[in-house]
Amino acid sequence: MPISKDEFDKGRREDPIIDKIQDFLGSNGEEAFTEDEILRRLYPDHTAWPGDRIGFNSAILILAYAGKIETRLVTTRAGVEIYFRAK
Repeated sequence: MPISKDEFDKGRREDPIIDKIQDFLGSNGEEAFTEDEILRRLYPDHTAWPGDRIGFNSAILILAYAGKIETRLVTTRAGVEIYFRAK
C-alpha cells in the first residue's frame, strides 16, 4: 500500500551500507579487514549475515571501482583471505 510523502518523511533514516563501510575503513586507515571483521564491527548484534553479505559485496565492488578502497589477497594461518583497506 503506498504512503504519502509526509508519512515517508517521518520514517527513520538508515545510512546505506556503502557509506558505513567507507566510514569504517576511512576511520581505521592504518589497518585492513576481512568481510567478516567489517560486518561484525558494523552490526555487532546482527545475525542475518546472508542478506548483509549481498549488500556488502555490492558496496565493496562499487567502492573498489571508484578507487575508494584497496583489496588484497593475503595468506594467513586460516588460508588465503581477501582484505579491504581505505585508500
